[in-house]
Formats: sequence, C-alpha cells, structure tokens
Amino acid sequence: MRIRLTLPNRLSLFPIVTSTCFLSAILIGLFSTWTQAFGYMPSIGSNHFSLEPWTRLFTHPGFVNSLKATLVSGIGATLLSLSITFLLFAVSYQTRFWRILDQTLAPLLAIPHAAFAIGFMFLVSPSGWIMRLFSPGVTGFDIPPDWNITGDAWGISLMLVLVLKEVPFLVLMSLGGLGRLDVRGSLAVGRSLGYHRVLVWVKIILPQLYPRIRLSLFAILAYSLSVVDIAQIIGPTVPPTLAVQVFRWFNDPDLVSRLLGASGATLILLLVVIAIAILYLLELIVQCFLKRQVTSGNRHFCVLFPNLLSKLFIIAMVGISLTAITVLLIWSFTWRWRFPDLFPGSWSLRFWSKGLMQVQDPIWNTVKTGITASLLGVFLVIGCLENELRLKRAGIHTNTPTMLWLTYLPLLIPQIAFLFGVQVTLAAFRLDGHWPSLVWSHLLFVIPYVFLSLGPIYRSYDQRMTDVALTLCGSPWRVFYRIKLLILLKPILFAFAIGFSVSVAQYLPTLFMGAGRFDTITTEAVNLASGSDRRIVAVYALCQLLTPLLIFLSALLIPRFVFRNRREMQG
Repeated sequence: MRIRLTLPNRLSLFPIVTSTCFLSAILIGLFSTWTQAFGYMPSIGSNHFSLEPWTRLFTHPGFVNSLKATLVSGIGATLLSLSITFLLFAVSYQTRFWRILDQTLAPLLAIPHAAFAIGFMFLVSPSGWIMRLFSPGVTGFDIPPDWNITGDAWGISLMLVLVLKEVPFLVLMSLGGLGRLDVRGSLAVGRSLGYHRVLVWVKIILPQLYPRIRLSLFAILAYSLSVVDIAQIIGPTVPPTLAVQVFRWFNDPDLVSRLLGASGATLILLLVVIAIAILYLLELIVQCFLKRQVTSGNRHFCVLFPNLLSKLFIIAMVGISLTAITVLLIWSFTWRWRFPDLFPGSWSLRFWSKGLMQVQDPIWNTVKTGITASLLGVFLVIGCLENELRLKRAGIHTNTPTMLWLTYLPLLIPQIAFLFGVQVTLAAFRLDGHWPSLVWSHLLFVIPYVFLSLGPIYRSYDQRMTDVALTLCGSPWRVFYRIKLLILLKPILFAFAIGFSVSVAQYLPTLFMGAGRFDTITTEAVNLASGSDRRIVAVYALCQLLTPLLIFLSALLIPRFVFRNRREMQG
C-alpha cells in the first residue's frame, strides 16, 4: 500500500513564479524592442511609428557582409555540430575513442566559451603557437605573416569555435536521450539482418534520437546566430557579425542609433525563427527520405572513411581544447616571447600578480552573482519538480512538453532581441544598475540549464524510499530534507555547478542589467581580448576558467565528504 504524501498547495506557486520570471522579461523586452524598432521612443523625441529604422538598417554600409557572416557562422555551426555528433555516435559509440571523449566531456563543457575563444585565437593566429611550430623551417617566416586567419569576413573561424564548443553540449544532450532507447537491442537486431553498424544508427536509432534533442539543436541555432562575446573575440571585425553591430548601436552615444539597434535585434529574432522553421522543414524532408530508405533493404552506405573522420574529430576536439588552455597558461607566465620561438625566452610571475590585484572585484561580483542565481535556480526548479510530483500523485495530468518549451524559451530567443528592451524598461523605473536586477537577468538563463540537468534524475527518484521513511517518522518535511535531498545531493550539487558556470558566462545580461556598474570576469576578459596585452588577457581567461572549475570540483568532493562513511552513496 502506497502512502499518499500530502504537500501544501503552496508548491503550486513555484511554477507560477518560475514562468513569470521567464515570461515577464521576455514579453516586456520584446515589446520594448519592437516599438523602438519601428521608430517609437519618446525619451529621444521620436513619438511616431515609422519604417525609417528599417530603411537605415538595410542601407547601412556593410549590412550585407554582416548578414553573410552571421548566416554562415550560425547556420554552418549548427548543421556541422549536428552532423559531427551523429557521426560520432554512429561510428565511435562505446569504442576506445569514445571512452576518450566520455572522460573529457565534463572538462570540455566546463571551459567557458570566451576563455576557449581566447585560447583558440592565441593558437591559430598568424603569430600563434601552430604557426610557431612550423616556422621558420617549413614556412620560412621570421615574422608573423599578414594573414586573416581569425576575424575572416565569412566568419569561418567563428564557426569553428562554435562547433568545437557546441558538439560536447549536443553529445551530452544526446546521451540523455539515448538513455530511453534500446540501443544495444537495436544494434543486435540490425546486425543480425546484415546491416552495417552505421546503417543501423542511421535508419533506426538516430531517427528516434533526433526528436529528443530537437530543442537543444534549436537553442544552439539561436545562440550561434546571435552570439556577441565570442564574435567580438574571434569573429569578423569590419564589418562585424550582425549581433556585434547591433550591440555597438545599442552602446552608441547617439541615442538615435538605438532605434537602428532595435531594428537589427528584431531582424536577428526573425532570422532565428526562419532558420528554425527551415530546419524543421528539412527534418520533414529527411523523414520522407528515410522512410523509403528504411524499407529499401539497402545494406550499403557511401560515407568515405567514417571511422577515420570520427577518430580525427575526437582527437582534434580534445587536442585543440587542451592545447588552447595550455597556450593560455604559457602566455600568463611569459615575460618575453619573440616570433618564431616555440617557447618563451624568459618567464615571469609579474602578470599574475598584476592581474590578481585587478581581478579581485570582477571575481567577487562573478562569484556572488553566480552563487545567488544558482541557489535561487535550484530552489525554484526543485519546487517545480515537487509540484509536478504532487500533481502526479493526485492523479492530475501535467503537460510536461509545454513546461519543457517554457524552460527552453530564454534559450530559443536571442538575448540581444529582448535584453535591451528589458534594460530600457528597468531604466524607466530606475531599477537598472542594481545587483538584484543583475541576479534576475542571470536567473533567466540559469534556470533552464538547472532544470535540464536535474529534472530527469529528480523524476527517476524511487518514491518508495520516501514512503518507508514516512512510516518511521511521520513528518513529510523531515523526510524531504533528511532522506530525499541527501539521496539526490550529488545531482543537485552538479546542477548547481552547471547553473554557476552558466552565470559566469553571461556577457550581455551583465552589461545591460548591470548598466556598467558590475564588472565580472567575463566582461573584463572579453573587453581586454580585443587589444590588450596577451599576457594579462591570458590571466583573465584562466581566471574565468578556474572560477567554475572550482565549483565543479566542490560538487564532486562535497558528497565524498558527506558520505565518507557510506561508500555506495559516493558514486
């Protein structure tokens, strides 16, 4: 006999508060941005709607090139990330090379985008480590060549950085989706019928996996088309990508440029919506094609050297990431490093001592904002999941897909499309530039990742343990705190660490909601990357990397300490 746990109806407030946190910011931000996009901004004397901002946008010098770089880098990164992820699963899943990827997946995900972009720039630039490796013996260069490797007009280097960062995330989401599929059984049946392993994945497993990662892919597409911080570091400069250009218009001293920025931000949102619609249409076309292929009986596939391609990408992804961090570490201890020397001629701790003195306030702002936003995010997500459990035990149907879409909403809508509108609204009420507003802006993006990481594990909790504990002590809250939370301590701490790393990486929310009053390690690293001394930039990038890494390490060590006398609960 199952004991029905009666929880107070106050749990129903959690999804209301969480949804309000999402929807209020998005709706207010979009409405404010859209009105300015059509020329209405009374604060600067523009009291009538017009299409003038759009006309200025489309006739702006360099608009076509900005749009080209945006589409190439954004759509290219999304399609390449999906193709490479499927190739890795179809060819290398549960092989020796897959174990390499599996063991390095967490460190790859923990590297902030900005820190990775800076390390990648130091690695592949004309004076970078790769060029030094082949100079002057192979290349004959005694001085760095005048090559446009990073910051190319087509955004290829930006696309490569996005692919290297998004593939680990998509692999992680795919692993979660595979947990609900019978991969081993599908492979056994397919191989017994004479199909190649890759064909079994293509015809049977991947079509079942894709719907489970569709929202993650859409989030990658929206991020890639609207990214600002990475595009400022390694993207094209004259003209920049459309998102960077919009960001510059928003920060232009001439307030009329904000109308131009609002129209550009709205265009980015339209590009994301159209791209998602096209991607969904392509999915339907591929489904029709696969239906014929599945029943055709064809047992041959035409991919050239799939094993080699999969192994090369795993080696390249892991190797480039580790090498990028290594070159950051070397630059941070460098005193003099002339081209084409492979290693510095002299070393020094001067830039670490100088950087640590300057970085104290940004790190403090980063840590206190990240911890607060992550704690609030974990609290709200646990409340929402407990309310979902309460409704389920009461026999009330819950619309999980709708909740999942609401959770993904801040990730599907480009930040630059609504954050500026939120800032304008907060400024009207004199609420911008305050720390609670900054925490709230980070919370918008922390909650989705906490929900995605904690939700599946929390729902799989064996409720019978709570039922047994209730028969022994009779207090629902005591059982919740002393039994359920302790059992779920490790996934909760891991979700907290993920939320913290997401908060650390926030660039636009910090600038817009902080109104320039709160410097974080990310804003400082991105701002310095464009033209400061490489040695001090390396120090800032490593500090940005180490901050979330310490939180992840704490999330691993705390359960070991708490359960030091319970070996089975440490795993």
